[in-house]
Amino acid sequence: MNSSAQTEIRRLAEGIRHSLSLNEDKLAGDVRADAQNLLDRAEDRLGLGEDFTVVAFAGSTGSGKSSLFNAVAGLEIARVGVRRPTTSRPTACVWGDGGNDVLNWLHVPERSRTWRESALDGDDQRRLHGLILLDLPDHDSTAVEHRVESDRLVGLVDVVFWVVDPQKYADFSLHSEYLTKLAENSANMVVVLNQIDKLSPEEQKAAADHLRQLLNEDGLSATNVRVSSAATREGIPELRSILADTVDSNEAAAERLLADMQAMAKRIRKELGEPVAPPDELPGASRLVETMSDAAGVDAVAQTVHDDYIRRAYRKTGYPVLAWMQRNAPDPLGAKHGQDRDELVRASVPATTKAQSAHVRLMAHELITESVSTMPRAWQNDAAEAEKRSTDELSDNLDSAITAVEITRRRPGWWSLAHTLQIVFFIATIIGIVGVVASALAAAIGSGTLPAWCWVVSIGLLVIGVIGSVITSLMAKSARNRGASEAGAEVDARLRDAVGQVAQSSYLEPVKAVIGEHRRAYEMLT
Repeated sequence: MNSSAQTEIRRLAEGIRHSLSLNEDKLAGDVRADAQNLLDRAEDRLGLGEDFTVVAFAGSTGSGKSSLFNAVAGLEIARVGVRRPTTSRPTACVWGDGGNDVLNWLHVPERSRTWRESALDGDDQRRLHGLILLDLPDHDSTAVEHRVESDRLVGLVDVVFWVVDPQKYADFSLHSEYLTKLAENSANMVVVLNQIDKLSPEEQKAAADHLRQLLNEDGLSATNVRVSSAATREGIPELRSILADTVDSNEAAAERLLADMQAMAKRIRKELGEPVAPPDELPGASRLVETMSDAAGVDAVAQTVHDDYIRRAYRKTGYPVLAWMQRNAPDPLGAKHGQDRDELVRASVPATTKAQSAHVRLMAHELITESVSTMPRAWQNDAAEAEKRSTDELSDNLDSAITAVEITRRRPGWWSLAHTLQIVFFIATIIGIVGVVASALAAAIGSGTLPAWCWVVSIGLLVIGVIGSVITSLMAKSARNRGASEAGAEVDARLRDAVGQVAQSSYLEPVKAVIGEHRRAYEMLT
């Protein structure tokens, strides 16, 4: 057998087994049964090896199938016409030694088996070595057991030759009940228009063309069409040549199994439905994270960190007098400086309201429902169960995520520099004011004239102190606002990231696991 075909057969078989391992509600009972039967058949057929190729002649009553079988075999093996017994047993003709294992697997009775070659044949039959040719019971027989046996063997053999006659080749039941349903095996079928000796050459061509058209409509464009006559032996050499080529290729069994595997994979994929995108890839995922962040109080924490930074920075870098006056200003954390501010920041998180929790659950439900809406009901039920478990744990997981984020109090180096400059300029201002006042008093009481440099130094210190304080205060204010915004934004980003991880791992991940299991089952069959 073709090694690449066998590899593909085993790959698809693994995918089918995986589908069968899913819960029973994932596949319909008839699909599950047919899939298991196919796996068993494939294992049996592959185990029988590649020494023999099995070809069956199937057809309706009066199609001349048995006569054609005898003509191809070159022996009167199958009984024809009124002499044919009403039996459900197939007849087998084997070219070459062996074949009993295959015939036993096919349940062909021993008394219905014939080995074709003898010393008298010479090399006439050599190209057919390895062929097992079956003549099946009529598929339209009035005896139910005949039809059942014919259908059973059509499902087992490697290649089927459908023998039709000029009167019934367009029979609706043949096309609808057999040919159309076997469209996946079109490359492993041949349709033979038999008894053409009853038609004129023009009628033969018209019938063959019409048959070709019907087969194309059935989806059997790859199926070979031949004409023959068991009476005149017309077309018999061509049929034997097709059989010989089929045996030579040694690929019919693998091609039949592969086609059946592909058809079953397609059937299961239809049951599973197309894979869907996980909920975190939908537009609503970002809105869910935003809603969860609002419910978790992320904005409130970020604002608290911002205000706390401003207050602490101002007390360190503001103008000393004003900063001192602000020492009793309300603390954004509701506590005095020096306590454990990290814990106080976390304590500032507002409690999640019932309305916020309900909004989060509604958005999450809508997101998940949108994601799995095209999946079969059984998979939607699994996603709903996963969502319910996640919803029950959502509040605790959100609280844990928020409190687990480390909130670092920033104390940048420029605070110390600004503080030093503010003190220096404040002292310079005080000294300048004292110097100017002292010089003015001395001049006013006429105690003498102070040296000019006293005025210059005093006024210079006053100007430097005032201008330096103004510049330092303005620069410190800008730096405080920028630092507070950065501190708040950093905490905001980290908290939202934590909320996003909760949305992913604690809330959406169980649903994604269901979607991932569905996708894996589907992709193993492609």
